[in-house]
Amino acid sequence: MANGNTYFQPGELVDSYSNENIHLYIASDDDSEDLYKVINWAYGSKPSTTVPGEYTFSWIGIRQVVKADRIALESLRAQIKDKEHRLILIAKLRTPSGLQIVGCIKIESYDKNLQIGDDEKQDVAVEFGLYAVDPDYQSRGIGTLLYNGALRMAKEYFNAQRIYSHILSSKKKQIDWYYRLGFVETGRFIPYPPQRLYPNIDPDTVKFSILTKHLD
Repeated sequence: MANGNTYFQPGELVDSYSNENIHLYIASDDDSEDLYKVINWAYGSKPSTTVPGEYTFSWIGIRQVVKADRIALESLRAQIKDKEHRLILIAKLRTPSGLQIVGCIKIESYDKNLQIGDDEKQDVAVEFGLYAVDPDYQSRGIGTLLYNGALRMAKEYFNAQRIYSHILSSKKKQIDWYYRLGFVETGRFIPYPPQRLYPNIDPDTVKFSILTKHLD
């Protein structure tokens, strides 16, 4: 549950100093349609705006195994409204035509039933999820900016002492990036919902690795 002494309003600017061109905001319903596109581009593919029939793929993409979008618009809107248990932080790039959403990360209260062992159970924990960057804007430091902002929200809004993240075990490059941030493997896994997989995919081979990091 969020810290009752700290409140963030939908659409509120929460970081205006880390990058002169990209600022972080709390997602609002007004952001939902554009954010929905960015998330599903990042986890799937983004059609080229210049070459018909060509696509840009993200390094977190899961389109090769998952037949559905990463998230439905209705679900995203419901999550944006639930400020008590989660916040969605979005990165907006300043452009000549206005602010453009280029990435996001979700911080939400973590299920205590998934915390195993005395060291984990005694900590207030959050999960970082819906981590996405527009494929056209990868490798520009947006992911790091979002992570650092989420880290601050985890401490200030949720009073968290621990973070979890669920990463597909096949995404070695993504897992290595989390290692560099100080996350470690818990040795536990969660299966991917089989109904979302293509029929030719063996559900037993698609699973999330549970990574964790204790906050100082």
